[in-house]
Amino acid sequence: MELHHHFSHQHPLEFIEEHSLNNEKANCSGCGELVSGPSYSCTECEFYLDKKCSEVSSEINHPFHPNHSLKLLASPPYIGSWAICDFCDKRCEQFVYHCSCKLDFHIKCALFSKTIAENKVGELEGVSQKDLLVSSENGSEELEETECFACRKPVLDSPYISFDSRFYLHKKCLDLPIEVNHLFHSQHPLVLQFNSQRLPCQICKTTQPRGLVYCCSPCEFTLHIACVERPTRINHPCHRHHPLILQLNLKSLLCQICRKTQALSPAYYCSACKFGLHVKCVSPEPSIKGEIHEHPFTLFWRLVPFICDACGTSGDCISYICSPCGLIVHESCISLQPIIKRFPRHGHSISHTFILGQYEIKSWKCKICHEEVNSKHGCYCCSDCNYVVHANCAIKAYRWYKIFDDGIEETGELLNNSAFVVIKETRLGENDVIPTEIKHLNHPHKLIFSNDVKDDKYCDGCVLFISTSFYYCAQCDFFLHKSCAELPKKTYDWSHVHQCPLTLNLHADFLCLYCTFEFNNCFSYDCNFCGSDDNINNNIIRNI
Repeated sequence: MELHHHFSHQHPLEFIEEHSLNNEKANCSGCGELVSGPSYSCTECEFYLDKKCSEVSSEINHPFHPNHSLKLLASPPYIGSWAICDFCDKRCEQFVYHCSCKLDFHIKCALFSKTIAENKVGELEGVSQKDLLVSSENGSEELEETECFACRKPVLDSPYISFDSRFYLHKKCLDLPIEVNHLFHSQHPLVLQFNSQRLPCQICKTTQPRGLVYCCSPCEFTLHIACVERPTRINHPCHRHHPLILQLNLKSLLCQICRKTQALSPAYYCSACKFGLHVKCVSPEPSIKGEIHEHPFTLFWRLVPFICDACGTSGDCISYICSPCGLIVHESCISLQPIIKRFPRHGHSISHTFILGQYEIKSWKCKICHEEVNSKHGCYCCSDCNYVVHANCAIKAYRWYKIFDDGIEETGELLNNSAFVVIKETRLGENDVIPTEIKHLNHPHKLIFSNDVKDDKYCDGCVLFISTSFYYCAQCDFFLHKSCAELPKKTYDWSHVHQCPLTLNLHADFLCLYCTFEFNNCFSYDCNFCGSDDNINNNIIRNI
């Protein structure tokens, strides 16, 4: 019996020439995959180790991490003993190649990427150059969300190579140079490596936590692969007089496309004309389909002043047009929601319209800012209620709230959910019916209807004196205004940040968050979200 000692296990391991299919299936403790060939095992602990995993080096020097070596550990050195692999972006709980830079890799991910870095693709076990799948066609839905492991761009963006249907790499990324010289960092070459320091790209200003970047570690200067490939000089249809030059850290540049100013942002710039474009704005989408309109909108390059048909405000940047419908809009307005369900300030849904004049609106003033709404351009409205708001006012107001999807479309559906059950009722005439005996959800006994107001009684719902029709309990001293008894058991409050249904409750005592008074034995509407988070009841008194 051949025994083997391995650092990852306290007992000697027995060598198994071939793991029989008749044996119980076992996963390798090194890579986590099913053991099928030669392996080592400890039957006492049900510990299995593939022979290949048992023979990997305890320390490797990786070309994509030139500053330190990677050490083999039996498990990630973190609380919970798991990590996210910096290559495949998947959870790692078995053996891990680890660096103090907090870089972690599955065994196979570390060795595979090392082979790619050394340009030895032909040496990959079980994969030869002729067996590689090279494709530029659209793939499955899964591939649509898959990224190239090197540049972290969608793998379907350009021809790619599939390694055993597990690792995907753009064909062009297979031949990336290990070092490049770049205009923006002429002091040192930039080395292709893992972004272990999590540094942001100096051109696009975003941080790519996984994949490869070009970096000068001593200077902490990093560029994404795609940004390194970006041209430093372009001709652009928005500025036909001179070429635009890529520059870093331009102060307070007003982009002529998005009309926004960003401090110290990289941009393409013409110093003679003081004309600049943000890097991200240079190549807008040529066509965008939004839910707000039935047709896609097409990019219109001309920088001409216009009034946006979606929001009614002016624009002097690039626009998008719908030629069949004669519409011109801001790029940002294409993503407007066609319907805002249960708009907090109104209660009903409000719909976007490009032509407000089709509705019989009595007042053209915005219900939020109280300024005039131009009926020739887009806005949001509830035609049933003559409710109109500017598109921008609606979006700003809506963003202030945290909306909960409770499956209830309109407040009206909640109002039909009564807080009481009718036991007896009396018909007055042909159409009027009055419940004369009810069971309210906030009282254990039956309540009886009465119009006989004699003594000074106060309502246990709103704590105001009773002077109109009411319900009373024959067994205890409990009274409710008829209007208080008819309150819905759930409702919304547009002024509350959490737009979930507020629940009607009877409290012994509480502090109202609106008026800051303390109340005893009366109704309140409670926000269950605030209560659960803060471990207190946030109570909202409704106007009776």
